[in-house]
Amino acid sequence: MSPPRSTTEPKPAIVLAIVWAMIVVALGLPAIKAGVFDTLSTDDALRLVEVRDLLAGQGWFDLTQYRLDPPGIAMHWSRIVDAPLAVLILVLRPLLGQHLAEVLTLVLWPSLLMGAALWLAATIASQACAPEDRERAQLAAIVVTALSIPALIHFRAGAIDHHNLQIVLLLGFVLCICALEHRADRAALAGLCGALSLAVGLEMLPAIAMASAVVVGLLVWKGTDVLRPACAFGAGLAGSSLLLALLLLPINSLTRPVCDAFGGPVLLLCAGGGVALLAVAGVARMRDGVWTRFAASGIAGALLLGAFDRSYPSCVASPYAQVDPLLVSFWLGRVVETMSVSELAQMQPQKLLGYYAFPLLTLGLCTAAVIGCTPQTRFRWIVSTITLAALCGESLWELRGAAAANIVAAPLCVAGIVRLRTEIVAGWRLVRVALLLSPATLGGIGLAVWPAFAAGTGGPKIAMPDPAASCQTISSAAALADLPPGRMMAPIDSGPAILAATEHAVFAGPYHRNNDGNLAMVHAMTAAPEAAHDMLRARQVDYILTCNGSFDQEDLVRIAPEGLAAHLGRGEAPDYLEPVQAVSKPGWTVWRLRK
Repeated sequence: MSPPRSTTEPKPAIVLAIVWAMIVVALGLPAIKAGVFDTLSTDDALRLVEVRDLLAGQGWFDLTQYRLDPPGIAMHWSRIVDAPLAVLILVLRPLLGQHLAEVLTLVLWPSLLMGAALWLAATIASQACAPEDRERAQLAAIVVTALSIPALIHFRAGAIDHHNLQIVLLLGFVLCICALEHRADRAALAGLCGALSLAVGLEMLPAIAMASAVVVGLLVWKGTDVLRPACAFGAGLAGSSLLLALLLLPINSLTRPVCDAFGGPVLLLCAGGGVALLAVAGVARMRDGVWTRFAASGIAGALLLGAFDRSYPSCVASPYAQVDPLLVSFWLGRVVETMSVSELAQMQPQKLLGYYAFPLLTLGLCTAAVIGCTPQTRFRWIVSTITLAALCGESLWELRGAAAANIVAAPLCVAGIVRLRTEIVAGWRLVRVALLLSPATLGGIGLAVWPAFAAGTGGPKIAMPDPAASCQTISSAAALADLPPGRMMAPIDSGPAILAATEHAVFAGPYHRNNDGNLAMVHAMTAAPEAAHDMLRARQVDYILTCNGSFDQEDLVRIAPEGLAAHLGRGEAPDYLEPVQAVSKPGWTVWRLRK
C-alpha cells in the first residue's frame, strides 16, 4: 500500500497554475527586455507575415509567399497554425489596434499552449498510476515538464511557429492512445490528434507511425476483444485526415506528390492506414485466429507500402534531398536543429546530457515497466515505450526531435518511478526524485562537469550570432520601411525580418524550398562585380543589404575573396551601386542600384 496522502500537499491544479505562471513570466522576460517582435525566430517572423497576408485577403488555400523570391514561393506550412493566430488578432484588434493585438497574440498563444502541455503531461502520468498515487504523480509530472529545457524554447513569448502546437498534439495523442485498449472514444481522439499533428507538420510522423503499428499489433494479438477501439482508431485516423485534406487542400491537389508537408503522400498513409486497420478488423470479425489476423495485417501493410512506393517514389528520400548541395554547405549545414548527435558531440558535447540523458533514462524505465507490468496495463506501456523510442531515434538523427522526446518523457518517467512501488512515492519524495532526474538537472550536470574533462581540447564550435548584429531582428529591419518598396538582395537569415518589417520583397530566406532565391543571392554576391551586375539586373533587384555580422557575409567572402560581397564589405562599391546613408547603420549598409 502506498502511504496516505498528506493533507499539507497542495492540489495539483493549484501547482499547475503557479508553475504555468512562473514559466510564462520566465519565458516572457526576453520579450519584456527587447520587445516581443525581436524575440521572433526567422520562422516565427515569416509565420506572422503569413497570418497578416491571410487577414489582408490572401486565399485560404493559397500558401504562396509572394514577396519571397518574387514572383513567390509556395510554402510548406499549414493553415491550422495560421487560423487561431488570425482569430486572436481579429478579436483583439477592435479593442487594442493592430500592433497591440499582434503583441498580445504573440504572448498569449504560446502561453496557452504551455498550459495545455502541463495539463496533458499531468494527466498522462496520473492515468498510468493507481488512484492513491495520482495526485503525487500529477505534481511530479508538472514539475518535470516545467524543467524540460529543450522543449521550453518553443513556448517562449513570440513562439508562433508550429513546433509548440505539434508538441501539444503529440501529448494529446499519447494520452489518448495509452487508453485505447479500454476506451473507444479515446481511440477515435487519438486518430484525430495524430492526423492533426501531421496536418501541421511531419516532424512527429515516425512516432505516430510506430504507435499506430502497435495498435495493429494489439488487434492481431487480441482480435475481437479490442475490435471496437481498433476500429474507432482506424476510423478516426482515416476520417479526420480526409476531412483535414478537404479543409486545407484544393481538390485538384489532393494527390499532388508533396513530400515535405500534408498532401497526397501523407494522406495516403493516414487514410490508407486507417482503412487497412478497418480491413484487418473486418477479417478478425469474420474469422478468428492470430495467424489469420497476422496474415491479413501483413497483406494490408504490404499493399499500403507498395501503393505509396509506386505513387510517390520520390518521397522515399531525405526531407532535404531537394536542397542544392551548395546551399547544404553554405546554409543548411549550420542550422543547429538539423544537426545529428554526432555533430553535436563534436561541437557542444557539454549539452549532450541536457538533450539526450533524460529521454534515454525514461526509455529504460519504460522498458522495465513493459517487462514487469500486469496484462491489463501492458499495451499502455508498450505503446508509450515505442512512441518514446521513435522520438529518441529521431532526436539522434536531428536535434529538433529532442524537444518532443524530453517533454513526452516527463510524464512517462514519473509513471515509471511510481510503478516501482517503492517508498519514493511517499509525500514529496516523488517530486524530489523527479527534480533530480529532470532534463534541467541532467543538463546542468553536463555543463558543470564537461569543462573539467575538456580542458585544453579544441575542435569546431557552434557559433551563435547576435540577432541584432546579424541583421535578423524586426527592429533592425524597420528602418528599411522608409525606402520605396522594391526587391532586396539580403542575407538568408535577414529575409523574414525584412518581410515582417517592410513591404520589400527578398530573394533569400532560410527555407528548403527556396533553392532558386537562395542560389540567386549566393551566385550574385560571389560573382565578380561586373558579372554580378548582369545577374542583379536580370532579377530586377533594387537594393542590396550587406551585413558584416552575418554568417552569410563571412562565408561569401571566404568563397569568393574578390566577389561582390567581399568588395562591398570593404566599402569598395562598383559604380552601379550607391550607399543609402539614411537607412544604413554601423555594421550593415544598404546599397541602391542606379537605374
